[in-house]
Amino acid sequence: MPLDTLQTRSRFLALFDRYGALLTAHQREVLDLHLRSDWSLAEIAANQGTSRAAVHDIVRRSTRSLEDYEARLGLLKEATRRRRALASLERELTTIKDRMTQMRS
Repeated sequence: MPLDTLQTRSRFLALFDRYGALLTAHQREVLDLHLRSDWSLAEIAANQGTSRAAVHDIVRRSTRSLEDYEARLGLLKEATRRRRALASLERELTTIKDRMTQMRS
């Protein structure tokens, strides 16, 4: 999956934060450089002493693994659900506080 949009990159950063420990040390290093440090595949390849194609393959396999972990474990989906539920509760609380303030006036 190409990491060319901000939304896609943000999603993979969130997946990497949750599941990165499940990747190999080499996969973690390459993805960290690519996702967090925003290195190009060519820059990583030069740093690693390998080909751009090899780095592309590692990024592709690693991101597939992250997606697979999310499909199996659902930690990101659950965090998103909880964040939305909390926001909804905060809105409801604000509404109740506003009503109470109006009733006192």
